[in-house]
Amino acid sequence: MKLLHNLFYFAAFFTVFVASASIAEERPTIVLGTNVLQKKTQQPNEIVQGGSVDHVKCILEKMQLTYEIRSLPWRRARQDVHASVIDGFFTAVAIDDASDFATFSAPLVLENWYWFWRTDMVAPASWKEHFQIGVILGSQQEAILSNEGYSDFVTANNLEQLVKLLFSKRIDAVLLDKEVFEKTAEKMHVTHRDYKSRFFRYMPLGVYFGAPFLGQHPDFLTAFNNRISTCSTMGFDLSASEKESIKKIIVPWIQKIRANKDIIAAVVQQNTANKSKSDNQLKQIDDQWQLAFKVNNKDFTKAVINQPVSRLLGQFSANSKDLLSEVIIMDERGYNVAVADMTSDYWQGDEDKFIKVFNMPEATIYFDEIKYDASSRRFQVQVSAPLSNPQTQKPIGAITLGVDVDKALSQEN
Repeated sequence: MKLLHNLFYFAAFFTVFVASASIAEERPTIVLGTNVLQKKTQQPNEIVQGGSVDHVKCILEKMQLTYEIRSLPWRRARQDVHASVIDGFFTAVAIDDASDFATFSAPLVLENWYWFWRTDMVAPASWKEHFQIGVILGSQQEAILSNEGYSDFVTANNLEQLVKLLFSKRIDAVLLDKEVFEKTAEKMHVTHRDYKSRFFRYMPLGVYFGAPFLGQHPDFLTAFNNRISTCSTMGFDLSASEKESIKKIIVPWIQKIRANKDIIAAVVQQNTANKSKSDNQLKQIDDQWQLAFKVNNKDFTKAVINQPVSRLLGQFSANSKDLLSEVIIMDERGYNVAVADMTSDYWQGDEDKFIKVFNMPEATIYFDEIKYDASSRRFQVQVSAPLSNPQTQKPIGAITLGVDVDKALSQEN
């Protein structure tokens, strides 16, 4: 497995290197626009966090490209990409009407947007009508809300001015990244008792690259996206309060699985059957599974897992109304017993979703990092828990649920 992984990594690296070199030869300078404030100093080869100018610079430098980054208002930058004056703009949110002339990159940063209002107000189900919404002029929030039909805005030039408008009762609510608002409020000596909040959604921020530029350089976007993680040490993780909120919703589903006799019996049966199988034998099944998954051969994968229990897990997923996007039951060695939908691997035993929970106390809940699906614009987090035999209390396996983060936090609110 390590050899295959290393070969894959080398091939991916070589592809990105060749693509980057080709782009550098064809187009010596890429011109981007941004409304993000640029730092005056930057350390060479610095590894940075978030969707900042430094992050984009790091990526372009690793691709061995020369570049020009212009400070422009967000709307002006977008117009210049539309007119092919510049090649891209950032840090941008994905909005439908920009897709006609540009393509959105993989996320550089993930913001956590919440509505905030004063405690002397009763929050409505929606802020769309009959309320004054405060936004920073030319901000991502203004773009998203305008795109979704909000129109009654009061604009501010900066965060401090926006917060002052809220607490002077000149506006009713603001939509901001949770961490940004809380830090600004603390700086202005506004306490948690002065405001309330409600989750809006997670928002990926990235770069929009113009269609003419990508048409001239078809390998560029893949090469750019492959470099994003190498220039960031920051994963997309849930906050402690968000994990607690999701636990309240997810634990009842975990308890349903633990209480199901058919599921427990299937795991116990597989543990017994696999005792006579060596690691090499099970690895061969895993290799065949991965190959079958790549070619969409569902007959092989269905023959390996427990079909009645897999259908039961599929029913759990359907009953959750899309809250659960994935359900996996593993045995004591981390191999799939049953799945609601096919996984890319048969063996999960080398992954944190198994390692962090197997043979741990029943209350253990492990959250993986948030994963973003660009095609559906949905966020998923894998939540895992240990599985024990209720009769013997001995560990027999593990449970992993793929949870739609937006649905979970919206439901909790």
